[in-house]
Amino acid sequence: SSGINAEYGDDKTVLLDVCCGTGTIGIILSKYVKCVHGIEIVESAVEDAKKNAERNKIKNITFYAGNAKSAVPRVVNNIPKSPETRIVAIVDPPRNGLHADVIACLRKNEMIAEIVYVSCDIKQISDNIVNLCCPTSNRYQGDPFRFVSSVAVDLFPHTKRFEVIFHFQR
Repeated sequence: SSGINAEYGDDKTVLLDVCCGTGTIGIILSKYVKCVHGIEIVESAVEDAKKNAERNKIKNITFYAGNAKSAVPRVVNNIPKSPETRIVAIVDPPRNGLHADVIACLRKNEMIAEIVYVSCDIKQISDNIVNLCCPTSNRYQGDPFRFVSSVAVDLFPHTKRFEVIFHFQR
């Protein structure tokens, strides 16, 4: 299970939903966290996400249009820093994974305690996994994440495609 406590809620956790599409994951988890910040490159998807949040009467969610490389650092740096605040990042990038600058930003921000990484092509994300978990370096500052668990999810029956969800913690 991730750091989002579905049974009791958590008013100290901020959810960062990277590559959020129409906001489904963030909307579903919004009632368990203080607030959600969704980032998506496709502007029409962001407009749909806003409509979905409004239809579901979700007030603690904000969506940003832009590529993850520029939007993630901007959004993360604007989250008020507090010893009690922790960020759980859910990333659901396209097949080729996250840009190295996004991985570096996630690594550098010590408030990010956990990452849930949804991958639709595990062959393409090996560099992302290595860079999340490698020792601190000039390029990847901050404590590394450690692999906790993974699960394959068959969203496309009768095909060779599947999603793999990875859970990382510091």
